[in-house]
Amino acid sequence: MGRSAIVAAGTAAGALLLAGCGGGGGGGDVKGGGTAEVSAPAIGATSTPNLGGGQRPAPRRPGAPNRPAALGPLGYGTLRLGMTARQLRGSGLLIGKVRGGATGCSGYDLRTRRTPKGSVGVYYSPRLGIASIFAVGGMRTPQGIGVGSTLAQVERAYPKLARGVNGSSAPVPGNPKAVYSLLLSGGRVTSLALDLAGQDCHN
Repeated sequence: MGRSAIVAAGTAAGALLLAGCGGGGGGGDVKGGGTAEVSAPAIGATSTPNLGGGQRPAPRRPGAPNRPAALGPLGYGTLRLGMTARQLRGSGLLIGKVRGGATGCSGYDLRTRRTPKGSVGVYYSPRLGIASIFAVGGMRTPQGIGVGSTLAQVERAYPKLARGVNGSSAPVPGNPKAVYSLLLSGGRVTSLALDLAGQDCHN
């Protein structure tokens, strides 16, 4: 996780990109690419900024329970960690925002969870596929943790929380290939991401 302070993504504004080595839904220090907001091309394409060609996700089946999607353990809704360009093409899940360059990660927003200018909600790694999904707009983990949760709540939900100088992390119950990355300030979560372990997009 980076050193940047991140505006609480649980508010309607979402998480904002700030200077420094970002890691909290703000399109921070993208390895191999810049942080200026540009139209990221659709994965596997060269021009259109809308990942998946602008198609809308399939509607819910009639009678399906109207429960909010949880951030984890595998992803958020139908967006899964590790999804490749081929798997995403035509899904209409993401909208391009930050171009990563020839070898760097690109930043996207979930179509249904937009972030302000200068920020992103999802990182796509050319090596790993979907590498990070940030908690935006009230998103919470299956254990009820989100931006604004207290440190005590986090420690109860994730007893193996590892505190660090530049950020904290916790294993994701039900997915040994992922971690929750957190920034805390004033005893509360200010940034939360579901990351592939070993993701290469943000610090």
